Amino acid sequence: MRHVLFQDPPASAGPPVPVWIDASTPTPGPDQVLIEVHAAGLNRADLLQRDADYRPPAGESAVPGLECAGRIVALGSGVTDLRIGDRVCALLGSGGYATHVVAPRAQVLTVPDGWSMTEAAALPEALATAWWNLRTLGGLRPGDRVLVHAANSGVGTMAVRLARALGASVAGTVRTAALAERVRVLGADPVVVSTAPGAERTLREQAPEGFDIVLDLVGAAVAGLTLTGLRTGGRWLCVGVLSGDEVALSLRTVIRRRLVLTGGSIRSLPAAEKAAVIADVRRCGPWAAPDALRPVLAAAYPAAGVTAALEHLERGGLLGKIVLDLTR
Repeated sequence: MRHVLFQDPPASAGPPVPVWIDASTPTPGPDQVLIEVHAAGLNRADLLQRDADYRPPAGESAVPGLECAGRIVALGSGVTDLRIGDRVCALLGSGGYATHVVAPRAQVLTVPDGWSMTEAAALPEALATAWWNLRTLGGLRPGDRVLVHAANSGVGTMAVRLARALGASVAGTVRTAALAERVRVLGADPVVVSTAPGAERTLREQAPEGFDIVLDLVGAAVAGLTLTGLRTGGRWLCVGVLSGDEVALSLRTVIRRRLVLTGGSIRSLPAAEKAAVIADVRRCGPWAAPDALRPVLAAAYPAAGVTAALEHLERGGLLGKIVLDLTR
């Protein structure tokens, strides 16, 4: 097999570069499957890992990649509900940038009929993150109003579709007017340009009733919009801090408005809790209409284009997810 590791560039200038290297093909252990990877999803965590700002959890490899899709080529003992040849996608702690990866059976989902492997590779991390935050932490109920910051991102587009599938109405914020219209087509309304002058006033005018849940994938730059948008008793779910992690927050405001602030990364969850998230996804039924949750793909790069793919991710301004297509 082959997999990617980050290595210092020859001139020691710039960030580490991804390099494909040969490695031994792993063997699945009990309750694991070996997947021949056809496609792997890219995530911001991969860039943080490259820059040594985000270490893999204990016990995970240094190979980047939090999700993949492919076919099962070997089964560990105890796996009785999957078969060799099954099309699956998997939530991973690491290792997705590889031709083969071992995944816990409990973190594997069957690829819906009619989906490409590139679409399936963009699903697990975004779906698990959106589901865990909106359903488990946020307690989303039909009829709730949800605001998604960075609604154009991979997790953001999934959150828009998931919240709508679960009966909520959804609004979003993005950084440019061009992205606003494209996110509106996905079902978010209103969509506010967070960088525009008077963005807080615009949000207040367009959504005067406020939001039950704000899913924050941005951090400090949109804290004012979050506090403007939350209704009394609202829940602020902080998932990303791309724009900074320090916010001036009046605790009197939190107390007076009975706000709830929580945060967390799906990658940092213990394996048992990740398995519980995936089990909840299976049990609670967004798969009843899987096309409603079909990931939005921004771009697909061949395996040899992993450097360009990461650079594209770093530039931002995307609608949806970037994936590596290992069949190209």
